[in-house]
Amino acid sequence: MKHLIIIGVGGFAREVYGYAYDSLGYGEEWDIKGFLDGDIKLGPEEYEKLDKPLLGDVFSYNICQDDIFICAIADSAARKRFTDEIISKKGEFINLIHKRAMIQRHVQMGIGNIISPNSIVNDHAKMGNFVIMNWSGLGHDSEIGDYSSMMGGASLLGYAKAGKNVYMATSAIALPHAIIEDDVHLGIGTVVFKRARKGKSYFGNPAMPI
Repeated sequence: MKHLIIIGVGGFAREVYGYAYDSLGYGEEWDIKGFLDGDIKLGPEEYEKLDKPLLGDVFSYNICQDDIFICAIADSAARKRFTDEIISKKGEFINLIHKRAMIQRHVQMGIGNIISPNSIVNDHAKMGNFVIMNWSGLGHDSEIGDYSSMMGGASLLGYAKAGKNVYMATSAIALPHAIIEDDVHLGIGTVVFKRARKGKSYFGNPAMPI
């Protein structure tokens, strides 16, 4: 039996902890060992909310033979920094896929992804590494790159593409064939009709740079 360690101690990490109990592999391939902190300490009241032990932090933790990991931090830069550290120590990441997520055939998926309940990954969609899908959807033939995050109700419709380090806030949508370049932040309810340019933040319907 492997032992899952969740990187992160904030609210989203606690959400992922709850998802884990109803995810593929729990109780058969792995159990839950505890949490690892990052490099920013939260208030003591946040640590009191954890149901499993705090095992230390990403940079000082000594990886055990049967440890496996998932990174439950929505910020792309922090997620990459922490996962790079664990990978440098030969740590193993898994895909955490809730049993109520719908994953269709012919999907391509990397490692370290979190797919929450009621998320949908449709036919021939492509997902990179360390992507977060939190109650969100990938349409048929859509693509999303490494370290991107899709919050509740966010969707890439058919053939839409999102690059690396993209953040799609609640209910943000890319219409069919739209392109979201790397490092883009889409605010709540933003709708991309054609293209969102690299490194910019957008808000509104239609999406406008801010």
